[in-house]
Amino acid sequence: MFHGKQALRYCIENEIADFDLAFAYEALARAYGVLGDETHKNLYLEMARTSAEGIQDQENKGYLLSELSSL
Repeated sequence: MFHGKQALRYCIENEIADFDLAFAYEALARAYGVLGDETHKNLYLEMARTSAEGIQDQENKGYLLSELSSL
C-alpha cells in the first residue's frame, strides 16, 4: 500500500502518465485486494485499465493487461 500510494503521488505531482501511472494504480488495486477491500480494489483496477488505453508501447500495454488479469 505504501509503495503504491507513493508511486501514485509521484506520478500525479510530476505529471507522469503512461506505463508508470497505470502500474501505480495496479499496485494499489493489488494492495486493496490483499486487504480484502473489493470496492477499492475494483476502483483502482478500473483506473489502471483506463490508464492502459494511453500506453503507447504495445509490449508495455500487453504486460500491464496481463498483470491486471491476474487480479
